[in-house]
Amino acid sequence: MRNWRASLGFIALVTVGAALLLPVPSRLPVLRIAAQAQGAPKHASEQYRGMINVEDKHVPLPQGDWQLAGRAANAADAGHRVVSVALVRLHGADVDAAVLIQTNARDTAASWGNATACDRTDLYFARIRYASDHDGSCAYAAYVEASVNRQTTDPAWQQALLHGAGSDRRFPTHWLEAAYRITDPRDAIQVRYLFHSASGTDPATVRALVAWTEASWQQVGSGFRNRHGVEDGLPDWRQSVATPQMLPQVGENGDHVEHIGAKMITYRIFGTMTDMSVNYLWLGSLPSAGGLAIVSAVASSALYFVHELAWSRFESPPVLVGDLPGVGVEGPGPLAP
Repeated sequence: MRNWRASLGFIALVTVGAALLLPVPSRLPVLRIAAQAQGAPKHASEQYRGMINVEDKHVPLPQGDWQLAGRAANAADAGHRVVSVALVRLHGADVDAAVLIQTNARDTAASWGNATACDRTDLYFARIRYASDHDGSCAYAAYVEASVNRQTTDPAWQQALLHGAGSDRRFPTHWLEAAYRITDPRDAIQVRYLFHSASGTDPATVRALVAWTEASWQQVGSGFRNRHGVEDGLPDWRQSVATPQMLPQVGENGDHVEHIGAKMITYRIFGTMTDMSVNYLWLGSLPSAGGLAIVSAVASSALYFVHELAWSRFESPPVLVGDLPGVGVEGPGPLAP
């Protein structure tokens, strides 16, 4: 009995010693936001650099240290649950930049559709790269008048303002904004990058914002597909240079969807040629094989069209989230492009 107890004591001692000697893994500056009730952020001192992980989606961050200022989870409707995170970057007591991230909670509907701001023509920049019921990618750049309206302001941003008031942080009354919305059948995300500009909205500032919005689009899309690391942050918007790595690449994101019509045509051509070859091997007559292949191609196309038309009549359209609350009123600002 005494030997048994001594053996257990020796094993425990060795285990504790090994645990103390093992290196402690460094904590990456990422955050998996868990659903929680709205209220004051419990971890407002958390800082991130380069990238933050929200609901298993990587969001690249511009240069600097970013502090978590608010997070919330709320139901947009019966089928959609939106998780939002607010980050701020400080210059002394002044908030000189902020990021508002909104995404679907894991295992919830991701049918968001494009943001209506992407269709506007009065903003500094607005473009839809591709759009369907379940897939979309669009971006826009705008001037934002800050507001504290509970109905139109994101709850995480409301937390950021409340926490800032208690910490004597000074928030701008207006922002320059670069925004992105990306969706696929499983996930959706909208990211708003907000910058305070001391020079206002002169033409050079607007051009810099638009250039940064376009150049950063690719990195935001890569982060949406979890292809980012901490080192893949975004450059400062005032010093943005569109490098080949930052510009949209052929075959990425919308290019595939934009050329889907051409791919359908080429598929039908190759399918018809295959049918004709099989018919010729079976019948031994080239005119007969070609005629049957053409009739089959026309009949198949007509049947597919009728099939899709019938489904569109009986299939209920997806319920989309639509626009999400932000930090204020988005508009063209005092200087329209």
